[in-house]
Amino acid sequence: METLSLHYPHFNVGDSWAPSVVALGMFDGVHLGHQAVIQQAREIATERNLPCSVFTFVGHPRKVLRPDHPVPLLTTWDSKRCFLAGFGVDTVVGAEFTPAFAEISARDFVERILVGQLRAQHVVVGYNFAFGHGQEGDGEMLRALGAEFGFEVTVVPPFEADGASVSSSRIRKLLATGHVDEANGLLGRPYSLTGAVVTGDQRGRLLGFPTANLAPDADKLLPAYGVYAGQALWREGSQFFQQPCVVNLGMRPTFDPPQLRIEAHLIGWSGDLYGKLLTISLQHRLRAEMAFRSVDELVAQIRQDVEHARTLPLEAFADAVPSR
Repeated sequence: METLSLHYPHFNVGDSWAPSVVALGMFDGVHLGHQAVIQQAREIATERNLPCSVFTFVGHPRKVLRPDHPVPLLTTWDSKRCFLAGFGVDTVVGAEFTPAFAEISARDFVERILVGQLRAQHVVVGYNFAFGHGQEGDGEMLRALGAEFGFEVTVVPPFEADGASVSSSRIRKLLATGHVDEANGLLGRPYSLTGAVVTGDQRGRLLGFPTANLAPDADKLLPAYGVYAGQALWREGSQFFQQPCVVNLGMRPTFDPPQLRIEAHLIGWSGDLYGKLLTISLQHRLRAEMAFRSVDELVAQIRQDVEHARTLPLEAFADAVPSR
C-alpha cells in the first residue's frame, strides 16, 4: 500500500495517478462504520477494475478550527495508516488540515482535488460526511457536483450497533467512562496505546511487579483512569513479541506527588524494554483507580488484579506492527 502525506495548496499526487474509486472521511478510529465505507469503496473498485484510494486527514480538523477545544484522537496518523492497510486499499492520501485547507470551498475541493488530482471515478462517503469551508457540503451536494464533473457518489447509511449509530464520538464517550469492552466492540478490535518505554521510579520492581512506563502520543485519547487487562506488543530486531499484561493508567494516588502514569506489568515476563516502542491493548477494565492506606494493601490488590487478568480471554494483535 502506498501512503502520501500532502499539504495544500502544494497538493500534488503526481502525473502517474490513475483514475480511482475514492473513500473520503476523517476515519478516526477506523471503526465498524468506517470499515463499511471502505468495504463499499473496495467492492466498487473491484467491480470496475480500478484502484481503491482513501483520502483522509493526518490530524483532526478541529485542532485548526477549534484549537481551544481539540478532539483527542482514537488513532494517530501512523496507526490509521496501519489499520487502513489491513483493509486492502491501494493508496492512502493523508492531507494536512491547515488554515489554508479550511478555506477551500466545497466546489473547489471537488474540482481541484477530487477530480483534478485524485481523478475520482466514484466517491464513497458516510451518511454524515461534510466538506468544504464551514462544512457547507454534504452527501447531496457531492452527488450534484459529481453529476457535473463526471463521477458517481455512494453515501453509505449509518452502521448501527445496539440500536445506535457507530461513531467516533460514541466510542470516545465509552472510553472516557471506562466502558472499554463496548468501545472495542464498535472499533472491531481492542483499543490500544503506543509509546516509547521510559524510565520510571522503579517502584513497581520494588513491589515485586516490574512495569514498563509508556510515554504515549500527546494527541491520543486516554481512557478513564483505572486498571486494565490486555496484551503488550514490542519488537526485538526483526521479531515481534506479545505478552499478556495488566495496565495501570492514572495518577497513582497512593504515592506523593500524584502524577499521570501509564504502567504495564507484563505477566510472566521480565526483561529490558527501555527505549523500545511498546503497544498495549486495553481489553477489560478490572477496576477504577484507588488510593490505598498502605503499600501492603496495594501489593495485595495488584496481585489480585494479575490473577484476575489471567482468567480473562485476551485477543492477540492481529498485525504485529506497533505504530503510533
